[in-house]
Amino acid sequence: MRCKKPVIAKAIIFLCLSLPLQADITITQLANEGVIVSDGETRIMIDGMVVEPYSVYGGLPQDAASQYEAVSGAFAGIDLALVSHRHHDHNQPLFACQFMQTSVNTTVVSGSQVLGLMREKCRELVTTSPRVNEIDPQYDEPYEFQSGGAKVTIFRLSHGTRKYAKIQNYGHLIELGGVTVLHIGDAAMDPTDFQRAGLDQAKIDVAMIPFWFFQPGPGADVVSQYLDAPLKMAVHIPPGEMEEVKAYMVEGFPQVKILEGPLEKVSFSSTATNPQ
Repeated sequence: MRCKKPVIAKAIIFLCLSLPLQADITITQLANEGVIVSDGETRIMIDGMVVEPYSVYGGLPQDAASQYEAVSGAFAGIDLALVSHRHHDHNQPLFACQFMQTSVNTTVVSGSQVLGLMREKCRELVTTSPRVNEIDPQYDEPYEFQSGGAKVTIFRLSHGTRKYAKIQNYGHLIELGGVTVLHIGDAAMDPTDFQRAGLDQAKIDVAMIPFWFFQPGPGADVVSQYLDAPLKMAVHIPPGEMEEVKAYMVEGFPQVKILEGPLEKVSFSSTATNPQ
């Protein structure tokens, strides 16, 4: 596999809730920023190995947790598991190990911090399995590879300063079914960092954006300059704040989509001429 800057498919996207079987891409919400992106054949999970609530953030309800444990339903047939960073609202090492031990056709790709915590729970798997891949992308040197029908590009995005400065946080671009999906983990609202990552040149169809980017502050400008997409989704909303966040999003950003709970889905097509 060789690293190069991402080349983004020129696709136009639209929301298609009434005819999901005709959609090119389906996104399934999990806990917090967890999602599954699928075109019906290739299935990619990002930040999805989270089961229990952590701090103010949610976990999976019992029906979803049962599917996770059995690797059935929404969690069946996952080809690739990606993890943005080590925090437990994005990856829970014990549950990640259990999933990887049960879902024997899944490959996990992430950095040393995530895999280091997993190694404490399942050393043999992490240290010997070819399905566990450690990467170290750098600015101007993203890590790019193919997984089934998807082109995946992983790149650095800062988590912040001070105690967050040393945390490896990765953004992911998934090109699948003619649609390019962006997931930024817990990226800091630093326009310089997004510029350095090359997102000013990216053609994005679907952007998953932490909800605090839409609160008063620098986030709205970052979204406008670097994260704009035909469909923007506000993610990582604490369950106890859902109603409050929905209320101000409807007033200030009515075009931004919110999936309210795990296993809720939204579908998109690359063949439409306008978002709907």
